[in-house]
Amino acid sequence: MNEERIKNNIANNITKLRKEKGLTQAELADALSYSDKSVSKWERGDGIPDVLVLYKIAELFGVSVSNLLSEKAEIKKPARLPHLSSRIIIPLLSMGLVFLVFSVVYFFLRVFLPDFDKAWLLFILALPVACIPLLVFTCLWWDLPQRFFCVTALTWSIVLFVCLAFEVYGITNVVIIAGIFQVLVILWFILRFRSKRRKKKQENTQQ
Repeated sequence: MNEERIKNNIANNITKLRKEKGLTQAELADALSYSDKSVSKWERGDGIPDVLVLYKIAELFGVSVSNLLSEKAEIKKPARLPHLSSRIIIPLLSMGLVFLVFSVVYFFLRVFLPDFDKAWLLFILALPVACIPLLVFTCLWWDLPQRFFCVTALTWSIVLFVCLAFEVYGITNVVIIAGIFQVLVILWFILRFRSKRRKKKQENTQQ
C-alpha cells in the first residue's frame, strides 16, 4: 500500500466517522486539541496525522488504528453525542431526582422523628450530592468552563453543609481552606485551557 493510498484511506475514514458521529470539523479538532485547519487537511488527503493523533482519533470513534488505514474496513457506527437539549435536561433530571429522594427522607423524618430539628439540613446536603452527577455528565458532554462551574459549586456547597450541620465556630478557617482549594482549581483549569490553546497555536504555525 503506497503513501497516497494510505492518505486517501485515512481521509475517507475520518470524514465518514466524523459525519456519522454528527461532529463538525471544528468540534473534532477541539476534541483532539488541534485546529480545524488540520482536520480539513487530513480529510482532503493533503496530510496525515501522526501516530499519537491517529490513536486518539481511533479511540474517539471506537475503532482501531488499522480501521483508519483500511480501504474497506467494517467500521461500526459510533454512538452520537446527545442533542444539546438532552445534554441540559438529563443533568437537570439527575439533580431533580436527588432532591426528590432527599424530600422523601425528610418527609419520613418529620413523621417518625418529629422532634428532630435538624431535618432541614437534608436539603443543604442535597446540594453537594446533586452536584456529583452534574459533574459526571459535564465531564462527559461539556468543556472546561462548565466543568469549572460544577467543581466550584460542589466545593462551596460542601462548605455550606459542613458549617451549618456541625455548627462550626471557626467558619473563617473552613472558608480559608475552601478558598485555597478554589484557587488551586482555578490554576489547574487555567493550565488546561492554556495547554489546549498552545497546541492549537503550534498546529496553526505548522500549516
